[in-house]
Amino acid sequence: MKSYIKNATGSLCLTLGLLLFANGALKAQDVKVVKDLQAISKVYFSIDKGTVVTGADTASANWDIAIQRTNILVNSGTSGKGITTAQLLKDTSFDKVTAAPADGYIEDSAEAKAVPPGTGKGWYLYDMTNHTINPAPGRVIVVKTASGKYAKVEILSYYKNGDGDPSHYTFRYAFINKAN
Repeated sequence: MKSYIKNATGSLCLTLGLLLFANGALKAQDVKVVKDLQAISKVYFSIDKGTVVTGADTASANWDIAIQRTNILVNSGTSGKGITTAQLLKDTSFDKVTAAPADGYIEDSAEAKAVPPGTGKGWYLYDMTNHTINPAPGRVIVVKTASGKYAKVEILSYYKNGDGDPSHYTFRYAFINKAN
């Protein structure tokens, strides 16, 4: 199954139906791809609704993540009025994350962000030789949305069309169940 959805900013969202083999059984998984989401200025995104959030809703609990340049914030703590939390998983892959960890979620604070900023600490690596920002291999962000759903998120590209203007995120996400 494959379908395309155009969201409020004109970015294309690709929805893929995948089958995963988990715990001895095949399970369907709906993977959504957001392509070239411009994040030069802060952009707010609702994972639950799969849409960009604008206007007065940016000061509410109606968004889950906010992205600006290389920073990813969650709607909680010092970053927002919501209760969204997240954690960054390392040394794994999008396909291997079949259930959300039972604990380890944090909200943004003055001391720490749920998705740590900085090369090698968070989702990206800065390449000094060609001055590019590239997704760090094996990094998956797990978000607990305000509605209590869990989603895994993988940043695929920081550049428009994969190699153009910076601050144009392409990422994929899928809802997953919480581990027991």
